[in-house]
Amino acid sequence: MIRIWAVLGTLTSSLLISSCALLETDQPAMSGDDDYSTYAAQKNGTLDALDELGLSPSKSLSGDERDALEKRMKLKRLERSLVSAKEREQYYNFRPYLDSDEERMAFLSLPSTDARDRYAMQRGIYFRTNKFAPAVKEAVSKSDIILGMTKEAVIESWGEPEAVEVAGSQLYGNERWKFTEYISTPEGYQREERVVIFESGKVVGWQRY
Repeated sequence: MIRIWAVLGTLTSSLLISSCALLETDQPAMSGDDDYSTYAAQKNGTLDALDELGLSPSKSLSGDERDALEKRMKLKRLERSLVSAKEREQYYNFRPYLDSDEERMAFLSLPSTDARDRYAMQRGIYFRTNKFAPAVKEAVSKSDIILGMTKEAVIESWGEPEAVEVAGSQLYGNERWKFTEYISTPEGYQREERVVIFESGKVVGWQRY
């Protein structure tokens, strides 16, 4: 009986050793790069960065891949720091035209939305996504007009004119546009006549009466 238990104990020990060996064989040894990837993958936003770059969290990273991951992680942090809806709309409007993570980080590192608009204008990408310059865009949002506005911008702000008078050849863009607007006052609605004067297709003046 003692010999039978001894044999069973030996077999059990052998099976346990074999199982451990199989487990060790199935799991590859973790290198330093794998440790870095595992650590990075646990950080907030890093799994998204790895996925965007087409990298696996368990894959051994090359030096270039590690640099790309660190840049993408920094970019993700900057993107998460966008607080207002205006900032987010501006960034994701321009993002497809910013050619690299470095350029996107440079854009997001600027201190204000106005500075970012100027950067986009200098890079020649502003008017790919915006019909009007920032000052004109603001005027249109307030249903106002300013000097230098185009005819298209005036229509966006005040609508189509009731009448158009052309001075000289229409090719020169010298025109007078007439509008009628009803303005709310303490005494009720009052009729207001508006005239906008264009030279070379741009606003050079206007009158209200």
